[in-house]
Amino acid sequence: MFSNKNSNLIKLLILTVFFSFLIFIAKNYFFWWKIDFENKIIEENYIEPVVDKNISSVNIETINKKVEDKIIDNLTSANKFSYNFIPEWLFLENDAKPYFESIDLFLNNQNIEKKISFLEIFLYKEKSDVRWKMQNKKLKLFWIYNMSLWEFLSVSIHEFWHFLDLYILEKKVSFDISDYFYSISWENTTTIKAWLEQKDFVSGYSMTNKYEDFAESFTYYIIHNSDFLEKTNWSEVLKQKYDFFSKFVFRNDEFKTSNYKTTTEIKSYYRDITKIEFSLENFLQYLKK
Repeated sequence: MFSNKNSNLIKLLILTVFFSFLIFIAKNYFFWWKIDFENKIIEENYIEPVVDKNISSVNIETINKKVEDKIIDNLTSANKFSYNFIPEWLFLENDAKPYFESIDLFLNNQNIEKKISFLEIFLYKEKSDVRWKMQNKKLKLFWIYNMSLWEFLSVSIHEFWHFLDLYILEKKVSFDISDYFYSISWENTTTIKAWLEQKDFVSGYSMTNKYEDFAESFTYYIIHNSDFLEKTNWSEVLKQKYDFFSKFVFRNDEFKTSNYKTTTEIKSYYRDITKIEFSLENFLQYLKK
């Protein structure tokens, strides 16, 4: 028989486990409002719109109500993605069709689509001082005709990753899978670890803060995978980032060793991954598989 002392210890252990479990459940399943609040702060203060400095800044009319959904009948993603066009007749313009069809093809790829529950996309004909931004869990693209199709899709992938990072990848009050990536290079949101160098980041823009590092690295992994892999030979830090995507995001070697650049040159420095030209035709062919 157990002594009273041992019996009390077992009871204490059981109570400790029980209350720890209750705290875990409460933090992770009843306080999602805290996560939503934190994500809103991140959207407003740390996720910087992808800026094109060649576009003059102009004001656009604030949309006070949601534009009536215009779902294109021949888009296979109509059940998961809502496409909103501003002005509404933009979706009727033939020049616009290749743009929203290309992003639709990317989002509907089996390796991407399965990670999404629902996503609203807004396409604007008018220009602004940004190309694309994520706001209130919505992806917004401005002045689409100002970009070539390949740049449009590259920027779309970059901004989509912000959405995936904040709202899709496993994120609870006490655990965030993205923290594995952030901890590789960042002391906090905007402070890089002191010993790191430029070669430890995929681009200059990725050094803005940990969220842009994540989005730029994701874009590099998706479109210029073999480039990214080659650079891991120069930096152990980059290798950890590359391995993060293969271990936690694309576990079946999706996009691995692909490269759609229009040149074989691997530059030691890129200012912005979305500005690296690539073969849109070849990339879209891959997405269709």
